[in-house]
Amino acid sequence: MTRPNPADPLPLTSIACSIPPFQITVMMRARFLAPATALCGLLLALATPAAAQQRPYLIWLDAGKIDVAKVMGLPPAQNSPEHRAEFEKVLAISSARTPEREKQAIADQYQTLNAFLNGIDHAYVEGTHRETRLLMREAQVELAILLKSVNRLTSRIRPFQMWNKVRVKPCPGGRPEGTSFPSGHAATAALYATLLSEAVPELADKFEERVKSYGESRLVCGFHYPTDLEAGDKIGRVVAKALLAEKAFRVRFDETRIETRQAFGLK
Repeated sequence: MTRPNPADPLPLTSIACSIPPFQITVMMRARFLAPATALCGLLLALATPAAAQQRPYLIWLDAGKIDVAKVMGLPPAQNSPEHRAEFEKVLAISSARTPEREKQAIADQYQTLNAFLNGIDHAYVEGTHRETRLLMREAQVELAILLKSVNRLTSRIRPFQMWNKVRVKPCPGGRPEGTSFPSGHAATAALYATLLSEAVPELADKFEERVKSYGESRLVCGFHYPTDLEAGDKIGRVVAKALLAEKAFRVRFDETRIETRQAFGLK
């Protein structure tokens, strides 16, 4: 870490927020205290990374009722026969990818409803049906918060990061960081498929086919192992079912059901 230069001016947040209250009282009249306090709060908010300003708590679910770690289980131990077998499988899949499959896998790196639906034949119109998109986004955020609580429990190295005689070549573009287990993409796909199938059962088979291809893209790019996908799929479905069983969420879900069906050209 670079040490600050004593000659450099202090950051504005440090100046505004490090002065003890009794000194502020001596330095300023009472009528200026409120603006100073407000300025301090504003500067701290602006200095806080955007990721830290996102909601860190659950709105719909009770985290205590979902044992995420138990649902997912644990990945094979590093360098175990199971782990080596998984690595060889990912190596074979990623090495055999065609330019067309790689292009689709790169597109599948986006964890959005539209990215998920783009892999199947449907009548959904992108950028419309606001309430459906908002509800799906809320569900995805709820899932992400639960996954965040267990990500620190594992530190599985991703396939393309493994040192081996033959290396897995990742897809071009952004490379994911952090633990490989579980797959957030697989969890998101399972979440979408479960919720959408509840509203549009006529397309349930297509949604499930898309879950498989969406997850396979993570193997094609060398970003995940099969057991990462399995664990993500399990927790995605558990969270979706828990949301549907939650009364407040179910009310919102039922309110958007008509819109969701219309989004796919159905009555």
